[in-house]
Amino acid sequence: MPRPTGLRAPDEVVPKLGVKAGIPALRIGDVAIYDKPIEHLAGHLDRLDLDLPFRVGAARFGLVLCFALEGIDVDLLARELVRVTNDLGRIWVVTWKKDFIRGGAPLWEVVQERILPTGWVDNKILSFGDQCYGTQYVLRKERR
Repeated sequence: MPRPTGLRAPDEVVPKLGVKAGIPALRIGDVAIYDKPIEHLAGHLDRLDLDLPFRVGAARFGLVLCFALEGIDVDLLARELVRVTNDLGRIWVVTWKKDFIRGGAPLWEVVQERILPTGWVDNKILSFGDQCYGTQYVLRKERR
């Protein structure tokens, strides 16, 4: 997987992710820079490659940080992200900025098109650095 360069420091990013103490978190993809601070705050962090389907239980995680920086079945990715995140959790999907898209990775717009019909809505965008940014999705209030 191509890795982004120029990522923002963990102390700039992790506080904005909404990590909850004592609620397990999951990082998907091959970018580990934020692992230690997330694990410290959450108390537990699982790590997975971007291989679908995910081999973890349903509704387990309060925070899912997915680096979708390579070619992937976006429909299945959206279903799997929703499946593994609990109703009060947050899903962060990190994609390449338009000028840096590589390796057949999904466009931000495609991720949006696939996740929004699941009932999860975007409510925050965060720059992770020069080359990529993340979008936070939460379940609509009426569906929690």
